[in-house]
Amino acid sequence: MTSSQEKPGESFPQLQAIGVLESCFREKFGTPRQPHLVPASTARLRVHQRYNPEHSLAGLAEFSHVWLLFWFHLNTNKTFHPKIHPPRLKGGKIGVFASRSPHRPNPIGLSLAKLEKVEGDTLYLSGIDLIDGTPILDVKPYLAFSDSAAAPLAGWVPDNAFPELEVVLSPRALKDTEKARDLRGLISGALRHDPRNMRDATQMKEGAELEFFLCDREVHFSVTGGTATVSRVEAAVKFEKKFRRKKPEAGKA
Repeated sequence: MTSSQEKPGESFPQLQAIGVLESCFREKFGTPRQPHLVPASTARLRVHQRYNPEHSLAGLAEFSHVWLLFWFHLNTNKTFHPKIHPPRLKGGKIGVFASRSPHRPNPIGLSLAKLEKVEGDTLYLSGIDLIDGTPILDVKPYLAFSDSAAAPLAGWVPDNAFPELEVVLSPRALKDTEKARDLRGLISGALRHDPRNMRDATQMKEGAELEFFLCDREVHFSVTGGTATVSRVEAAVKFEKKFRRKKPEAGKA
């Protein structure tokens, strides 16, 4: 659309990130679908110097929570779809604006994080649901008196709750995390809410060996019934995403 064709309010200046999030979640698989599902999750946000963090962050440390306005930088969708498949609906569809799907007309997201502290140009956060490398467009303090609605309705979500998994660490996984026991709670929190895509037959196959990157580790697990068993936790030498959607060979289930 040329400038002569633009309607009032449809032309916007280019957005710029104020910083890039350093998150414990290294890929989409295993990252919580909503904030605060994994309270032990952590991240750091260093504000670019051009935004003068010494002054622009003044007073923020007095707040307990912040809104993060961010960019879904890993989106691959090329066209707009008015209806999407939320994982909760197990194959069902809902309007994109009745969901928090990342596949939106503009790939902009909003997430509430707990602000642990502010040191210099860096925000230390927890309870996050964002992947490492996420561009942050803005930070706003959370205000309970205006941001918390009275008697809110949650639409279709309460009737389509995710079943929670029991998480068990094998003797090998316990040994692997002996010197990083805080990691055990983070692993359990991430797996408890079942990171698998219910529309992916490969991931949903009973007992399938799966893995995801978390902090500087690679977590290997499988799900049988309602239990996720962590088989081992290895140091991740290279953060290379595994090919998780490999199609079964002909004649094999």
